[in-house]
Amino acid sequence: MIESRLLDLKNQCFAFLQNKLEINVTNRSFILSKIDEIILFFMTLTLFASSFMESEKLGVIALVVICLTFVKLCTKKNSKIILTKFDAAIIIYFIICFISTVNSELPRQSIHGFLKTVIYILYYFSAANYFQTNKNKIRWFFILISGLCCIESIIAIYQNFTGVEQISTWQDTNYINPEDAIARAYGTLKPYNPNLLGGYLVAGISYVAGFVAVSLIRKNWKRTLSGIFAFVICALAIFFTGSRGAYLGLGALVIAAMGLVTIILNTGSFAEKIKSLWHKIVASIIAFFTLVLIAVPPITKRLLSIFLLRGDSSTSFRMNVYNSSWQMFCDNWILGIGAGNQTFREIYGLYMITGFDALSTYSVPLEIAVESGIFGLIAFLSFIGLFLFDAIKFIKVQGNTNELADKAIVCSAILIIIGVMTHGLFDTIYFRPQVQFLFWTMVAMASAIILKFDKNEV
Repeated sequence: MIESRLLDLKNQCFAFLQNKLEINVTNRSFILSKIDEIILFFMTLTLFASSFMESEKLGVIALVVICLTFVKLCTKKNSKIILTKFDAAIIIYFIICFISTVNSELPRQSIHGFLKTVIYILYYFSAANYFQTNKNKIRWFFILISGLCCIESIIAIYQNFTGVEQISTWQDTNYINPEDAIARAYGTLKPYNPNLLGGYLVAGISYVAGFVAVSLIRKNWKRTLSGIFAFVICALAIFFTGSRGAYLGLGALVIAAMGLVTIILNTGSFAEKIKSLWHKIVASIIAFFTLVLIAVPPITKRLLSIFLLRGDSSTSFRMNVYNSSWQMFCDNWILGIGAGNQTFREIYGLYMITGFDALSTYSVPLEIAVESGIFGLIAFLSFIGLFLFDAIKFIKVQGNTNELADKAIVCSAILIIIGVMTHGLFDTIYFRPQVQFLFWTMVAMASAIILKFDKNEV
């Protein structure tokens, strides 16, 4: 937990307003007395609408969450801002993005992109503030996202077997038989894009994994079985998107999950029977993914196409974009070019290889470096590192069953970071609001749990 005079001053201002407004405003207003319930509704609406609504409208709903949180801080007694160490890194990243925007050669386009960053980060702090005082609502979001991902996965599987119209040339078929080409499902997310659906499901499957773990810890066998079913459905849907970055994200997520469970079992006082059962589960997971790769040749060929490099038109295209984007970074390595794909596209035209136009760098670390410079990249990586450090520290502490459920939630946050960032090495779907809101909601939930642990430790 961060302690600073500036933060204390802000909280004192909020406390002053709360005391002044308590009798004549807060206590007489039905809406203000139900402010947490209203915030919950709009957070739910943001995540629910992500499965079918355009990006701009999602931003408006998220903005309502942010405004309501500010109203809560001004009116609800004892509401205050509490920050973690990794929150400090996000704030520094935010400041650097602002500086890059102000100094951009294309300020109007950069401001448009920066406003998206403002919404995402303020949404995270709003969600973290909500979960700090409403930890009991965390389970609801696991159920909600697991359900949404399951529905989206069923739609994707249906699209795969019935065939969907290819909106653009998403797969190079020059080196494979036409019958081995994947239909590349894209679900209902807008804009329609199989890579977007793959990124969304990689983020969402971490919620499903957490749902399974918590249900198992609570010995709710019906929910455990339904969660396992949802996990399998989501994994199959990821394969049917044909998104190779999502394949790698899913693989990294599954490996990380097995490692985290092993850490918890080795640091806790668990019976040998449980450890033996876990070894069998690991073998089953490996067998499942091996079976999918053997039984479905189109998926195997799609995955192996990663290693064709220049032999695959999609990979070759990305390599050309990477090369041009790296040159952009080298020429703007201190402050970057400014935020947003509009800024990127304008300046990218000066560096691009003819015929290889792009809206982004197709790599999250490279995109951050190009937009906000080396210091922005360091700040963002610091956030990832500090969060993973605190999260792993938390799961290694021994505790009772309730704390074991909290560990499962924190592990889910570790999984979403590893899965999304692995996918992000080769695609910038992370910057889409559908993925961002899943990502920051999960981090906010884990932040509230880790914060409570830090308070108790002190």
